[in-house]
Amino acid sequence: MTKFRAGPAARVSPLSRCGLTWVVGLASVAAIAVASNALAEPADCVIEPSLLVKLGSPVTSVLADVLVERGDKVKAGQVVAHVESAVERSMVDYNRARSESTSEIEAKQAILEQKSGIVARKRGLQKSAIVSSQDFENAQAEYNVATQELSLAQLNKKMAEIELARTQAQLEQRTIRSPIDGIVTRRTLGPGEYVSPEVNIVTIARVDPLNVETYLPVRDYGLLKVGQTAVVRPNAPVGGEYKAQVIVVDQIFDAASGTFGVRLKLANPGNTIPAGLRCKVDFEAR
Repeated sequence: MTKFRAGPAARVSPLSRCGLTWVVGLASVAAIAVASNALAEPADCVIEPSLLVKLGSPVTSVLADVLVERGDKVKAGQVVAHVESAVERSMVDYNRARSESTSEIEAKQAILEQKSGIVARKRGLQKSAIVSSQDFENAQAEYNVATQELSLAQLNKKMAEIELARTQAQLEQRTIRSPIDGIVTRRTLGPGEYVSPEVNIVTIARVDPLNVETYLPVRDYGLLKVGQTAVVRPNAPVGGEYKAQVIVVDQIFDAASGTFGVRLKLANPGNTIPAGLRCKVDFEAR
């Protein structure tokens, strides 16, 4: 019986087998680690206001007053400044008086009722042959004219109401209101200064929620999705850990740095976290 013996190429020493198993195992562990949490290292980030609004005036005039200072908290709809508006206020008062007056309509209504009575009487007299057809037709024409004059008076009142609304809108343009809840970060102009649509009066920052901006290497693209959560750790002196949510993953890379941007939304009730602070962000595994 012939015995088969393995040649030199078929022999594998125990040490070699052990080394191969160790290498394969290490590669498997690394692959699992990458698959479970590709962003193992925290990324640098910056906490910024979610919106920065520079308020100006839609009209060119003189600034009457500014009601806020830097650092003040404001609510959406709160008045922050007034532009000079004496002429516009007088026009509003004038048009309000016109729109509320019913004197013209009442006068035209009285004339119409009088003409209606005349027509009714002449119609009866015409049947008795006391009034000619021509007299009746004249009375009927006067009644028709009175009807049109009443309609015109009603139209004039409607137009006065529209004009009131227009002048009120013009007056409202001279009242500068904050469109957001936020904090005044800068006041540029004061009372008596010239203001135009190209000039900012105050700047307001929305700090609830905050934006967290970070940039990651292109190799990490595809590992993050909108809606994914992360932990943000602001630098000292704030510190702490805060939950945030990915709201933007850039679809365009920065070729020069080989990175892409990611934005997270960070709730900030009570404005406890200041904007303009550096931080670290840990993305949770999907």
